Amino acid sequence: MSTLRFANLHIRERFDRETVVWAIAPSIVAIMITALFVVPNYSRALRMQDEAQRLEAVSNENINQKNNLQLLERNVAGLRDEYNRRCRPLAEGTDRDHLISTITRPTDGTVVREQSIRTGALVQVDGIAIGTPVLRRDVTVDMSASFESIFGVLDAAEGVNQLVTPRSVEIVVMSTALEQAASGNAAIRATIVFEEWFEQPATANAPAQEARR
Repeated sequence: MSTLRFANLHIRERFDRETVVWAIAPSIVAIMITALFVVPNYSRALRMQDEAQRLEAVSNENINQKNNLQLLERNVAGLRDEYNRRCRPLAEGTDRDHLISTITRPTDGTVVREQSIRTGALVQVDGIAIGTPVLRRDVTVDMSASFESIFGVLDAAEGVNQLVTPRSVEIVVMSTALEQAASGNAAIRATIVFEEWFEQPATANAPAQEARR
C-alpha cells in the first residue's frame, strides 16, 4: 500500500514539474525573442525616427533658405529697375558738351528772347569712392523767355542720360500785365544753376580750368 502511494506521489511530482516547465518555457522563449529581436528593432526604429526628423528639419531649412533667396533675387531685380529708372550715370570727363547742346534754345525775340550759358571750372569732389575721381562743374543758364520755355530747359536737363542736378532756380516776371495781354506769354527772367557730374577717365590728367563761355 505504501509503495503504491509513493509511486502516485512520485508521478504527481513529476507531472507538476513538467507542467511548470511547459508553462514557463513559452514565457522564457517570448522574453528571449523580445530581447533578441523586438528591443533592437525598436531601438533601430527610434534612431530612424530621429534621423527622419533631422532630415525633415534640414529639408525645411533648405526650403526656407531657397524662399529667402528667391525673395532676395526679386528685391535685387526691383532695386536694379529702380536704379535704371531713377539714377543717371556719370559722364566721362571728356564728354562736356552733351548737356549744353541739350538745353540750348534758339532765340526768336518772342518765346525765347535771350539765353546765355556759362560753365564753371571742373573740380574734383572728395569723399566719393567709385574707383576713379569724381568731377563736378556748374552750368549757369540765364534766360529771358516764356514760362514754358524755361521749364522746358529744366525738363531737358532732367532727361539727359547723365547725372545732372539743379542747384538753384531763380525766376522773375518781367512783362507787365499789358505786355502779357498783348503777347499772350509772360516774359520771365530766369537764372538756373545746374551741377554736372563727371567720372574722370583713368588716363586723364588733373582737370584743367575751363574758360567761361
